[in-house]
Amino acid sequence: MTLIKIRKVISGILLILFVLLFLGTEKLSVALSGILLPFQLAPALAHTITQPESIFIAGVIFIVVMTLIFGRVYCSFLCPLGTLQDLLIAGSRRVNRQAKHSFSQPLNGLRYTLLALTVLSLFIGSLSLVNLLDPYSVTGRIFTTFFQPLLIQTYNLVIFVLKFFNIFLYPKQATFIPLSILTVMAVITLLIVYLALKHGRLYCNAICPVGTLLGLISRLSIYQFTLNQKACSECVRCENVCKAKCIDPQNASIDMSRCVVCFDCLDACSQATISYQRRKGRPHDSWSPSRRGFVIGSIAAVAGLVTFSSNIRTFPGTRFALAHAPVTPPGSVAIQRYTKACTACSLCVSVCPTQVLTPALMDFGLSGLMQPKMNYEKSYCDYECNICSKVCPTGAITPLALDEKKLTQIGEAKLLEDICVVYVDHNNCGACGEVCPTHAIRFTNKKNILYPEIDQQYCIGCGACQLACPTSPRSIVVHTNPIHKRAEKYVSPETTVEQKKPPDQDFPF
Repeated sequence: MTLIKIRKVISGILLILFVLLFLGTEKLSVALSGILLPFQLAPALAHTITQPESIFIAGVIFIVVMTLIFGRVYCSFLCPLGTLQDLLIAGSRRVNRQAKHSFSQPLNGLRYTLLALTVLSLFIGSLSLVNLLDPYSVTGRIFTTFFQPLLIQTYNLVIFVLKFFNIFLYPKQATFIPLSILTVMAVITLLIVYLALKHGRLYCNAICPVGTLLGLISRLSIYQFTLNQKACSECVRCENVCKAKCIDPQNASIDMSRCVVCFDCLDACSQATISYQRRKGRPHDSWSPSRRGFVIGSIAAVAGLVTFSSNIRTFPGTRFALAHAPVTPPGSVAIQRYTKACTACSLCVSVCPTQVLTPALMDFGLSGLMQPKMNYEKSYCDYECNICSKVCPTGAITPLALDEKKLTQIGEAKLLEDICVVYVDHNNCGACGEVCPTHAIRFTNKKNILYPEIDQQYCIGCGACQLACPTSPRSIVVHTNPIHKRAEKYVSPETTVEQKKPPDQDFPF
């Protein structure tokens, strides 16, 4: 099997697994998250910084070592967004067989500026550029925003048809995606599609900070592509198929910082002019002092980020945003910690069985761009569910046992007596108390009217009461806890059972 076929098989299998990760069953998503996500660079690096675990540390080391040995194989084998672009490029070639690529100069100013800004933004407390540009996170949002609703609507259409054959199944509800998120993701998706169809892997080589970082490392890779100019017949087939536009036949050079190691050029060259082998001596293109300084500075920045990660949340406007932030999922511990670790991949949004998690554009401020929030206007947090804490790839939502999750107070319900129909109209309602899973809502009987009251020590902020409230606006609202607390466990009042007296010893009956 040729290298290009191996690449296609591996990348194809991984893409299918990523589709199942976001669109499959809950159990399947949990299982796949532990296999796939440690080997996605941005999530693995974020997890290593926020909550170091051996598997994620090993994932980061694996990616760096593989890049140092083979070049940017991550971009062609492991990256789901890269595979999606390859599919678009392959489709365009089938439709238009005249479509060709030609060598272009690298957009160094753009790609290195974006990488530098990404690193700098991390220091001033913003994940906005990571959330916006990270290829794994972008792929996750594309699946959640577009593919999942399409799949669910197709499923609902099928079961509607099956009703005519006396086959009854329950329809599913798609995750609520705000119009602002739809708009942003539509722009990003169309940009990626356009660049892939017209310019190949330009997104990976000019915009993606992961691609730029790995491109810098790949300059030192042991295995590199070389072009033998003496044996070249100048057919430019290799140049025409190079989706990275990094092969320059005229100067017999290949820009390894942009090469994504797809092996298309090896398959296209009929005379074996291009070879993929161990690099001999120094790299072909030497590094300038400024470039060496940038790489050293980036390494120092990452080291400093790991060392001082607890003190970097100082992005302008963050404090104001966090003071008015929505509720965060159980396991996120605190809003400040959550916004500093979440890369907005929307995996938790995709797997949430009640669809209470909703991607928010700027509810957490600019630094928390598109991070998910608990949307109690649309749903509630299932008392018997902790799946979001099992799949989070970055440690933004820490693993939380179900028993512990049931006592984690992510917010507190507040009763607005000036809106509640019981207090205003003196009519019985009781909707909030019927759905409260922790018995935090109790009722006081006054003249045969049951007035609701909230015992905060038992409330966990699940939002079931807010969703069930019939008033508009809601008369019971959950307010976030900036730092999550622990609720008390409700114990039912013991029923006093009168103990039987022992029989009289003088009376045998």
